[in-house]
Amino acid sequence: MTNIGITHYLFVFIVTFLITAVLVPVFRLLALRLGVVDMPDMKRKIHKKPIPYLGGLAFYFAYLVACLYIQRFHPQLWDHRLFLMSIVGTILVLLGLLDDLISIPASKKLIVEILLGLLLYYWGFRTTAVAHPLGGTWNLGWLALLITPLWIVGVMNAINFSDGLDGLAAGQVAICSATIFAIAFRNGQTFTCIVMSMLLGCSLAFLIYNSHPASVFMGDTGALFLGFVLGCATLVERRKGITMVALTVPMVVLAVPILDTFLSFIRRMKRAVRGGFFLPDKDHLHHRLLKLGLTQRQAVFSLYYFSICMGFLAYITSLLPSEYTFLVLFLVIMLVGMGVVILHFIESLKDEENLKKIDG
Repeated sequence: MTNIGITHYLFVFIVTFLITAVLVPVFRLLALRLGVVDMPDMKRKIHKKPIPYLGGLAFYFAYLVACLYIQRFHPQLWDHRLFLMSIVGTILVLLGLLDDLISIPASKKLIVEILLGLLLYYWGFRTTAVAHPLGGTWNLGWLALLITPLWIVGVMNAINFSDGLDGLAAGQVAICSATIFAIAFRNGQTFTCIVMSMLLGCSLAFLIYNSHPASVFMGDTGALFLGFVLGCATLVERRKGITMVALTVPMVVLAVPILDTFLSFIRRMKRAVRGGFFLPDKDHLHHRLLKLGLTQRQAVFSLYYFSICMGFLAYITSLLPSEYTFLVLFLVIMLVGMGVVILHFIESLKDEENLKKIDG
């Protein structure tokens, strides 16, 4: 497809923003009438009163309406991959909705997500080569069959894990979408610009209702759908023959949720010997910031700030030759690693201070 002016993307953004803004209160009311609410448990959950789910259904319908709008009024923007994503997205929305209603075991959800990732690989959502640190590319061969679904599943769960504080998941998706849109627009990547316009519209509109104190949650329905769309869109465009994923740009943009997912995976591996791999915990980054004494707003805006910094770094990365992108990735790993060490150090000081208060 050819490069398109920003006005067309603005229309797509406005459509998804308005549809989401209108539908979220509708699904909130429906959730209250059906009793689909997230009850506080005084353990892992932060909120202190029942909050209705189903807000994430608005993302799905906004996406479908945006697709119909594009087909009708801007056919030059239409791409068959939007239709393919709507098929898989429908399955994921039903999966998330079922989980919000009756709570599906995490192991079964993971199996379905992997199978859908393999289906997407078959449909062309894949990365087949990675950038070489010294220039050039490595052909992944059969490893592409493994990496592609793992990436999509990883992004979905990264967004889902970050949905623990009011406005956190939606805000991080908005930051990631804006960053990737800027990069894709500069490179003339029409499909990615379309999808990022949709995500940005959905996430910003949802923040009207989901910012602290939230009146509605997106639930697994919304978190899985947002993560799915974000993961797919970063797999299909190519620059110099290498997908955006291979150029590390999305990994830099998603540094915060990816780090949180990685640390969660390490904790779950430690619990696996006791059969607790799929058990949730209260040690995600946002939980740990709250334990340090930050308010919900302070914790959320701290993670926003870090995500925005990673967004700027990702944009700079997109301007560099492929052989230099690995240097940026190493820099990000070093910065994130230092941040984790500092956070752990502050937590240890806080624990010592609490022990002294108890002993005193």
